[in-house]
Amino acid sequence: MKKKPNTANPPTFQPSNLQTFQPCCLTIAASDTSGGAGIQRDLKTFHDIGVNGLSVITGITAQTNQKVFYAQALQVEQVETQLKTILENYQILAVKIGVVFNREIMECISYYMGEYKQKNILIDPILKASDEYSFLDEESFSFMKDKFLCIADIITPNVPELEKLSGMSISSEKELIHAGRLLSKKYDACIFAKGGHINGDSDVKDYLIKGNNTDLFSAPNKHLSEIHGTGCMISSAITAFLVQNHDINTAIIKAKEYFYFVVTGDNS
Repeated sequence: MKKKPNTANPPTFQPSNLQTFQPCCLTIAASDTSGGAGIQRDLKTFHDIGVNGLSVITGITAQTNQKVFYAQALQVEQVETQLKTILENYQILAVKIGVVFNREIMECISYYMGEYKQKNILIDPILKASDEYSFLDEESFSFMKDKFLCIADIITPNVPELEKLSGMSISSEKELIHAGRLLSKKYDACIFAKGGHINGDSDVKDYLIKGNNTDLFSAPNKHLSEIHGTGCMISSAITAFLVQNHDINTAIIKAKEYFYFVVTGDNS
């Protein structure tokens, strides 16, 4: 005799209909064992926003939300195989790039972004983890600064990254904007300069800079800049909203709303 289904207590779990997640975003980054940053955080963000997240892993790490214990780049051939497979088989509408480790991997990424004429390339220029663990040696950093960032449409540095890339000391909004303008002209890209590391203000003031044009995005200062993975979350959210046909300003507004909701539980 067949067992009758229990209609009194129907299943409550309803799986997402992933067929509705049509736009494809690609994240190129390192794996984070804690899930708070890197590939894991990017894919969570893409899913939350409702886009189909694909990934190319540049390396592995062993870390918690407090400390990086180990990091190792993959061989460039392994990164290349992933890139070629994704780009040959999917229509990628935007790309978010995080930790890249070394020159060889950056050269590989640059080649394939050009070969497939990829648009909407966002680079989050991660130089160090929040515990000061460095992901790039000086030679690789020089290549990033002089060559790799030229492929980006949008670059999302925080203050320490902006200081390193511009060679300036930044302690004020005026200095942040000036450094952002220098980089925007150098790379012919939008610079989303995040002001969370500038102290002494009741609001966090981020700026979108393109040439001499500057747009301000202000939010209450809840002292979140040192929380693990915040940069990954903001940059991957911007990328996801871009593929939903939002312009860059709207994508940033919606990304910040998403960020504050996830981190603090509200979007006020």
